[in-house]
Amino acid sequence: VVAAARSRAPLDALAARIEAAGGRALPAPTDIGDDDACRALVDRALEAFGRVDLLVNNAGFSLSAALEQMSRDELRRTFEVNLFGGLHLTSLLVPRMREQGGGRVINISSLASRVPAPLAVAYAATKGALESATDCLRLELAPWNIDMCLVVPGFVKTPVFDKAKEWGEFLRNDPDNPYRKLMFDLEAARHRDRAARGGRRRRRGRDRRAAERALLRAGLGARAVGVHAQHPGGAARPHPGARLQDGLTDGGRAGAAARAGQSSLETNTWCVMSLRTRLAGRCVPGI
Repeated sequence: VVAAARSRAPLDALAARIEAAGGRALPAPTDIGDDDACRALVDRALEAFGRVDLLVNNAGFSLSAALEQMSRDELRRTFEVNLFGGLHLTSLLVPRMREQGGGRVINISSLASRVPAPLAVAYAATKGALESATDCLRLELAPWNIDMCLVVPGFVKTPVFDKAKEWGEFLRNDPDNPYRKLMFDLEAARHRDRAARGGRRRRRGRDRRAAERALLRAGLGARAVGVHAQHPGGAARPHPGARLQDGLTDGGRAGAAARAGQSSLETNTWCVMSLRTRLAGRCVPGI
């Protein structure tokens, strides 16, 4: 595993855990928004391991501010990290993957691309663009057995949000900021959401089984989506007349909810993804 991020300490800790489990790891501090740094990362990976079978583009950057409060450089930085960096790494590795007979790229998007929210214009735009690029690349690279996969998680607590909050502190403290109340309201909503989710942790196992059953009701068989889903009364089996293409491309969240017999979707949508099939690029919300 080649682990890349800007901060060295987390990379060293991750590498230690991987090696303690019997694997090999190379920590590689990298600014994914810099072209030369991306090229150096690819060179280090190939020098250390000789090939790259899997690329996971998971870099994220966000600023908690309204569009009018962001400079063009700040907008550009968001796109460099969240979109251009991953596409650049993919372009650098495609020739090597083609030579070695195939490979896989997993792009990490966000529910922010599908659920509009204020003060997240740049971040949501980069994630939406990443999803479109993934769909195009899936067709573009299929002849060489290079799979493109897309993961669309809900809210995940990461340092990205802490850094965004720290950056926007001056805006929250500015009494003339027209978005000040909105910022505090959003922060309060996140605190309430985290408290509610904390009370649901014991239900995670039951929630996953419910999501799997919802996939089956939505017309996505267990084998089609690459998960082991089981009907309450028997072995795993696909929904009668299930069509994978319809399930993966049709209707988004609302369509999936309707097919699953759900009246609404929670903000933190469970997404069961397939990383084992060529078409496994779309997120299917379960509950």
